[in-house]
Amino acid sequence: MTRLLVVAWDGASPGLVRRWIKMGALPVLAQLMEEGAWGKVESTIPPVTAPAWASFHTGTNPGRHGIYGWAVRRQGSYRPALADGRAVPLPTFWELASGVGRVGVVGFPLTHPARELEGFWVPGLLAPRGAVGHPPGVMASVERAVPGYCTTPPDWTRWTDPVQWTRQLETMTVEQAQVLCSLAGSDPPELVGVHFQTTDTVQHFRWGEPEPLQVFRAADRALGQILETLRPENTVVLSDHGMGPVDGEFHINTWLLREGFLRLRRRPGAALREVVFRSGIDQQRLMALGALVYPVARRFGWLRNATDLWAEGHVARLLRKLFLSWDDIDWRRTWAFTQCEIGSVILNRRGREPQGIVSPADAKRLLRELTDGLQGLRVPGGTPYLGRLFQASDVYAGDKAHLAPDLLFLPRGLRWPGKGLGGFQRRTVFGSPTVRAGHRMKGLLVMHGDGVRPGRGLRGTLADLAPTILTLLGARIPPWMDGVPLHAAFDPGVLIPRTGDDAPVGPGGSSDDTVERLRGLGYL
Repeated sequence: MTRLLVVAWDGASPGLVRRWIKMGALPVLAQLMEEGAWGKVESTIPPVTAPAWASFHTGTNPGRHGIYGWAVRRQGSYRPALADGRAVPLPTFWELASGVGRVGVVGFPLTHPARELEGFWVPGLLAPRGAVGHPPGVMASVERAVPGYCTTPPDWTRWTDPVQWTRQLETMTVEQAQVLCSLAGSDPPELVGVHFQTTDTVQHFRWGEPEPLQVFRAADRALGQILETLRPENTVVLSDHGMGPVDGEFHINTWLLREGFLRLRRRPGAALREVVFRSGIDQQRLMALGALVYPVARRFGWLRNATDLWAEGHVARLLRKLFLSWDDIDWRRTWAFTQCEIGSVILNRRGREPQGIVSPADAKRLLRELTDGLQGLRVPGGTPYLGRLFQASDVYAGDKAHLAPDLLFLPRGLRWPGKGLGGFQRRTVFGSPTVRAGHRMKGLLVMHGDGVRPGRGLRGTLADLAPTILTLLGARIPPWMDGVPLHAAFDPGVLIPRTGDDAPVGPGGSSDDTVERLRGLGYL
């Protein structure tokens, strides 16, 4: 019997979900909320998918797991790698829970490569074609259940047919539930989890249109199918962050270049690319051209998806030579840069970065100057840009906190998210958005089942979910977890934590993949 089911609706906002429930559009979730405890879960700072799910998986803040965005450091290089499961240096609660019972995991971010546990593990978002799950042969079972099963939602471009695209997202949502039920239905694990990325993707590109509700309806039907098949004693439904409208984008590296914090190399190739960049022929303009020819290229098999325009093949490598990149930065004269998706700045610290020049004394001065500059920024129309600003020490703690961005900021209302993961995407500091909606700090949290105290107002952080789940299953909470069990969601005496230091700490690494794979999902 399944003791605990965890269902992740990526990007689900509490307010939007409640509005749809009042419309009668999400009956399965509505029943769970009526009978259970529900409220909001606080995301990481910044509320980005990779660090958020890393904190969920490990029960720790980013200062311990070391993932601060989709970009992770490469040893001895400024060129970032794409975060995947190898970048998570700690055991996940899924692995820890398999010490007390079988576990099944389907589709979560940062789950490639698959980890070994008692049960099954199916990799999720951004797992490459042919990714191997656990145990050996599980992906063959997945293929039999759903031929052509895909782990990542289809790309969106300006020429995509929204009706057909939405149908693909709905189908993918239903198929993920079919995969989970096929693997878990005959011999249900004690802990089962499934992640739906489609609920996030549809909001990024179709916010304000009917399509998000269509996909959430599919997610609600999928939830009902899973509940009927597994009949869990307890259920958790959550999101890693919320979602809301976007007005534009703040191109942080362009701002740092303009303000003199970042310098370019004085060599012919870099100088030519700078001229091209300052003339207004930038990455985003080429992306628009690529979107124009994309449908034709897909039809003839020249491209598999939109990311191939940037990440694969001779043409992509040639095109990248036209634009400014990390290789064009003069690191021996650069004080600060970014590789973020929402808002952060990294100081080029001596002893930490490969060619760092910033001393501790320099750092204090630079942080003051950067703070003053950000506080003085105005978006088009004159409204102040900055909402909240933090230094890393205000937010992160742990043995990897020294690797964090030095300055973090959230734009006012999160309506002008910063861009920096792709280097220099736009000539202007502020530009039009590439997505309709962006992330918010508050996500959805629902708990239902045995021992749950019904009511609204539930509050917690993503790091609190791991120790809560381990406690429900009777597993030990390792001492390195930052989160605490959510006692407020349960009747007195239901959660009795067991602590111990016998949980192993595993090695981590980073992917050799490239950040361009995120473009088709709206992260760049």
